[in-house]
Amino acid sequence: MGLFDSLRKMFAAPDPEGPPASAAPSPARGPAFDYNDDRIPDGAKGKIRGILASLTEVEAMMDREQVQAVSRTEIELMRDEHLPKLVKSYIDIPPAHRAEIFRKAGKSASFILEESLDTMQSRIDEIARNLAQHDLDAFSSNAAFISRRYSDSDPFR
Repeated sequence: MGLFDSLRKMFAAPDPEGPPASAAPSPARGPAFDYNDDRIPDGAKGKIRGILASLTEVEAMMDREQVQAVSRTEIELMRDEHLPKLVKSYIDIPPAHRAEIFRKAGKSASFILEESLDTMQSRIDEIARNLAQHDLDAFSSNAAFISRRYSDSDPFR
């Protein structure tokens, strides 16, 4: 041990917790809402299952990539806030008053719910395409490098 190491050790504050732990991945969260509620139309339930599966897939893609915090936050908000709030707001409409939505919007509440779920799915699909593009670009770059590096036509090999 050198002189500077000895001095650093002598004057350093004790580390009561030991070395810093690496950041653990956030635990997988289950749905914060019962999406199997009987008041949710069957068509919407299928779309919700698709959205939840897509969110899980996108989160796995984000864990592999260095993703902007904005995209990660958007996905978390969809899963933890926007989706449950949308479905809860549908459930909270008293069935006797759902016809008022049709009179105002010209569409039934269940149609608007499914339309909103489709919009959410489209955004998730867009994020997934953008993430996949990084993988596609990396693969293309690596394949081009291998082709240049190991082909017989490379004079610098």
